Amino acid sequence: MIRTQWWQNGAVQTGGQEQISQWQSQGGTIWIDLEGEPEAQEKAFLTGLGCHILAVQDAQRTRHPPKFEDFDTNTFVIYRGFSQFDEDISVRHVQVSFFIGATYLITRRNGTSIGVESLWNAPDDLERYLNTPAILFTRIVNQSLGQYIKRMLELEDNISRMEDEMLDDPTDQLMQRFVSYRSRLRKLNRVFSYHEKVFAAIMKESTAVLDMSDAAIYHSVQDVYDKCERLDSLGTLFYEQCGDLIEGYISLTSHQLNKTMQALTVITAIFVPLGLLSGIYGMNFENMPELHSRYGYYILLSVMATVAVTLLVFFRRRRWL
Repeated sequence: MIRTQWWQNGAVQTGGQEQISQWQSQGGTIWIDLEGEPEAQEKAFLTGLGCHILAVQDAQRTRHPPKFEDFDTNTFVIYRGFSQFDEDISVRHVQVSFFIGATYLITRRNGTSIGVESLWNAPDDLERYLNTPAILFTRIVNQSLGQYIKRMLELEDNISRMEDEMLDDPTDQLMQRFVSYRSRLRKLNRVFSYHEKVFAAIMKESTAVLDMSDAAIYHSVQDVYDKCERLDSLGTLFYEQCGDLIEGYISLTSHQLNKTMQALTVITAIFVPLGLLSGIYGMNFENMPELHSRYGYYILLSVMATVAVTLLVFFRRRRWL
């Protein structure tokens, strides 16, 4: 699918591939959005518009780390957005490749992009930003990052609820959720770290298209970088928080196990002397005077009861029970 948004003389027109030739002949600026095109046709189409073959190959890879590279005719950026971000941090990523030229922006994606769709369906924003492709690029990324931040802040509430559950009733299922969250946050942190480095590099290495001497472009890129930095900080914070909760869960379960073992030890300590007495008087020897005593049985039971009660009182005072 190839669709276009063409800005000319202050008006925006929505169309398809046929608008590209009109833009080339009549001027203005154009946003070309590609999704699901056959690779060979897509490669020929992009190289025909002046995109470098190496950048096109990177864009067509199923998974490629976010990156930034400047070429003679455009600036190439790979950004990793998402189309799904569930409560359990199951994230379905969407790779969006940007070819940013002086009079055009080309987006190539392998799925539905929240940032692309947000700007595509916002006529007022298109009229405002489409005549400057560099700023339009930052607005698309900004929309996606805003959704990332929204999901991450919702995640903070989930982690807080899980912490309360752990204090009330630590279970193996809760431990599995902690481990799952921590593993998925580690993967997300890699993405956030890539994004932060990419936009830090863009701010440092000004290009002809992403010109940091232009105040409007600089502030737009700075806004994107600030969001990337915040996401990286949030991801690291929640990752460490999940690690702390895992350690807390292990401490709680270890404490409960220790209490159980303490109770079993106390019970064993009480019955050991009773078992000793029972063993002694259970032996079948002829010369055991106590066996012929009229009250021997009752005396032994009394001794055993006294020993048991004494040990119980002792353990109670030591707060072992």
